[in-house]
Formats: sequence, C-alpha cells, structure tokens
Amino acid sequence: MSDSKNRVSRRQFIQTGAGMAALGLSGIRLSGAQQKSRRPNILYVFSDMQRATSMACYGDPNVHTPALDGFAGQGARLDAAMANTPVCCPHRASLMTGLYAHHHGVASNGVRFTRHARGFAEQFRDAGYVTGYAGKWHIPAGYGSENSLPLGFPADQIGEKGKSAGGHFVRVKSRDANGREVETMVYKPTLLTDRTIRFIEERSRGDKPWLFVLSWLPPHAPYKAPSEFRKHYEGRLQLAPNVPDGLPKEFASASLPDYYGMVESLDVEFKRILEALDRAGVAEDTIVCYSSDHGDMLGSHGYRAKRWPHEASARVPFLIRYPRAIRPGQVIDDPFSTIDVHPTLAALAGVKPASGIDGVDYSPLLTGKISRPPRDYVYLEMVYAYVPWPGWRALRTREYSYARTVKGPWLLTNVLKDPLQLKNLVDDRASRALLEEMDKRLAALMKETGDSWDYRSTTGDIESWAPGGQKEDSQNLGVPWPGSEEAAKAKQEGAGGGRKARKRARKRAAGT
Repeated sequence: MSDSKNRVSRRQFIQTGAGMAALGLSGIRLSGAQQKSRRPNILYVFSDMQRATSMACYGDPNVHTPALDGFAGQGARLDAAMANTPVCCPHRASLMTGLYAHHHGVASNGVRFTRHARGFAEQFRDAGYVTGYAGKWHIPAGYGSENSLPLGFPADQIGEKGKSAGGHFVRVKSRDANGREVETMVYKPTLLTDRTIRFIEERSRGDKPWLFVLSWLPPHAPYKAPSEFRKHYEGRLQLAPNVPDGLPKEFASASLPDYYGMVESLDVEFKRILEALDRAGVAEDTIVCYSSDHGDMLGSHGYRAKRWPHEASARVPFLIRYPRAIRPGQVIDDPFSTIDVHPTLAALAGVKPASGIDGVDYSPLLTGKISRPPRDYVYLEMVYAYVPWPGWRALRTREYSYARTVKGPWLLTNVLKDPLQLKNLVDDRASRALLEEMDKRLAALMKETGDSWDYRSTTGDIESWAPGGQKEDSQNLGVPWPGSEEAAKAKQEGAGGGRKARKRARKRAAGT
C-alpha cells in the first residue's frame, strides 16, 4: 500500500523543530500556512553591462555559468528582454519608475528627473514590505526635493561600501587572531553578496514580506576579473562572426577573458544567494529575478560599450523564478522591457503598481493565463549617444529590430533568422515594403508615447557626446556610425576613408 499521504516533504521536514535541529538550523520560521497567506518576497539581482548572450543558457559557447543555467530551467527565461534606454542612469530610473526616459527625464547619465516619479519600492513598502538594497545606485539625486530619497529604499544601504582598491575590489578593515587591525582586499560582488545573504537570513525570520535589490557593477569596465576566473578563458575564446577584423577584433580578444571571468564570478555569487534562500526556507515563497541594466558591444559590428540599438547593447538576460506561480522550463520569445518589470512584479505579488506608468503587466503570460503577450513590441530610445542629438529611436518585435535617426533608416535586421545581425536590410530592395512598414510603426509609437525628435535635456554628460567630443572619441574603434566625424571623413575620402579612420582610432585606443 502506498504511504504517499503520510510522506513529509523535505521542505516540511525542515520547517519542523526536529528537522531544523537535524540540519543545524536556528531561528523562527513561518508555518506553511502563514507563508502561503502572505505576499511573496521579491529578490531582484542585476549586473551591469552584461549582454544576454553571455550565459551558456543563452547560447554562448565560451562562458561557464552553471548556477544561472540551472536557475533558468527553474522558471522562465525571457529571450527578448530589452533595455528601453541602454545606458546606466536611464535604465535604472526606468526600472524603478516603470517610465520611459523621456517621461521621467533621465535621458542620459547625470541627468536629473524632470518630474516627480514614484519608485516601485515605495509601492511595496506602503503595502507592508520591508525593503533593502545593496550595490551600485547611479540614479541622480532627484527632481527638487521630491525624489531626493532613494525611491523607497533605506538611504544608508545604497552604494558599494568599503575603500576602493581599484577596479572591482575594495579594502576592508578587520582584526586578525591576535586582535590587530588588518586591511584586506575583497572582491565587491562577494561583499555585496554577503550583505544580501544577511538580509535574507534576518528578514526571513520575521512576519513581513521583503523586497531586496542587489546591483553588481561587473562585468562593467574596467575589464578586470579575479585572476582565478580570468585564466579559464585565456587562449580559448571563440569570437562571434559579427566582430570585424582589425581593431575591433583586437579589442574583443583583449577584453573578453576578463569579461567572461567576471560573469563566471557572478555565477558563483548567485549560487550562494540561492543556497541562502534554501537555508532560510523561503525559496518557494520568493520571486527571484536575474537581469542586467544593458549589454556591451565588445567589438561587435566594430563598436564598444553600450548606447547602441544593436542586440549586443540593448538586449539583456532576464530570468525569473516563482515556484508557486511560474511553470519551470519556459522560454519566452516575446519582447519584454525595463519598464515592464515594475507592473509585472507588482501583479505577481498582489501589490498595486504606481499610477500612470508606461510598463505593462506580463504576469498573465508568465503564469500561463494567456498565450500571447500583452504588447508585441519594445520601444527603445537614445537621445544622447555616439549618434549626435537627437540620437536614435528603435522598435524591437519578436522577429525584427529596426532603428533610425532623424535623417532616415539606419538598421533593419531579422533577429530570429539573423541573431548576430550580420545582414542590414535597410538597402535590400526585397525588404522595401517591410522597411516602410517598420518606419511608419516607429513614427506612430513616437507619437503615441509622447516622444519627439525635438526632445532634449540640459544637464548631465550631454556635451561629452558632441561629434568628436571626449566620450565619442574615446570609444571609437574605427568603424563609422551615423553622424560621426569619422563617417563624414570616410564619405569625403572615398574608399580609403575607412582605412584612415581605423588608423586614427587605433592611435587613440592604444593601451586601452
């Protein structure tokens, strides 16, 4: 006779006094009934400049990410998650508010909010959540005094603590066995993971749900991984075919061992966090997300860094697990974006989102209540970038990526058939009807969202992005882009312009 009715699950066993004693656990634990009756915890972990294709589960043949790959299979992997404005400050402001950059005003780094915007942590805090934060903040102080506080998170938790030791390391003071004060160099992600684990352990003993955000700086430049991880990638990398020969390939070959090393180091830290959730007995009652604020070109198409409409820059990983509601093993190809995070998490937790936001709720798609997405596109914008003001605007559907400048179409690729975006269809006669359709749709979306080619900001790092300016010049790998001085020179100089541009760029980039 089966004894299935009398079986006790591992989780139920751990929550009993005998189970806790057997496993050496201590502290107060909520009963299963108590846990089911309250809202789920939220843990949002995101890195910086980690493009989607930098995990094995997203198809990268180079990187070793077993914890993240395993986690992806425990929930949903969103394969078309996009940063609406792929650069730090605008992305973070959109993540917190659910608004497009031209609505909250943080259109570039250092630009302040132009309107009062309510952060999603404020909504969760007002619904009874305990909020916490660790790591990089990088959101301007605010609009007047209205957003002077960090949008619902405790002010004393913001930032990376410790004295900088260069790159991604800090110097931390402690005492040795003899009581003497010593200073040791610690990897920042490890320090921030320790803070996250302490929060999980402490708050999971209470009777209130919690919301915690962890923001890691790696794999953001400077490309400097712990040596034990970097050595895994030296001399064994496969460069993607969209990295041109010459300076772009040189740059990619020099940077990627450290880039992948940092990604692998984050995988190790993420594993520690998942284990902490298991030890605390809250893994089933916690919505866990892993993402990044934008990607990194790393030589793809001959470009560096972020701020580009290309997939390597604007597409990010997005993994989400919630055992009580999200079926494991899902792969979702429908577009999803930064502004959708707030309403989606709020709906999963039964919290009312802030009013007047641009994002939409994807929870019905994640939980299987609907089979089609609530929106079939992502709108992307970059007002100040390599492309001079007024920048570029873009549209990403499940099948196509389209970007244009004020002067005309720039990029059109079929991202399903051509994920590396090797063929630009803008000048393809057979794609003329498609190009016109995408251009009309993008123009309609600009009007619908209240965006305009006339939009501009007056603060932040805008002056640095003037053609030939400091920012643009420092990132040049010799491949022209719309509006660049190199593009103008190449046009004037004819076929030899490209070679001359690359020669100038190599001189500027020497030693980077």
